[in-house]
Amino acid sequence: MLIILNEDKYKEFKKSGKKPSDYCKEDLRMSGVKSYKFVREYFSNADILLDAIKKYHEISKIRKGEYTLMDLVNT
Repeated sequence: MLIILNEDKYKEFKKSGKKPSDYCKEDLRMSGVKSYKFVREYFSNADILLDAIKKYHEISKIRKGEYTLMDLVNT
């Protein structure tokens, strides 16, 4: 999901009805999206990762008592 948000494809993703990994593989042509190496290289710039985490926090409907990655960033 963080990759989709970083690529500014959230609206298209929601319309697709696909799982995030399938959307990345099929629509964004990112075949290794679930591999540690791919994710580490994709988010090698910490600012890109932080921006994606912030976007996810903004769009998420977070239930009371639940936390997101943003909560870890803010501690």
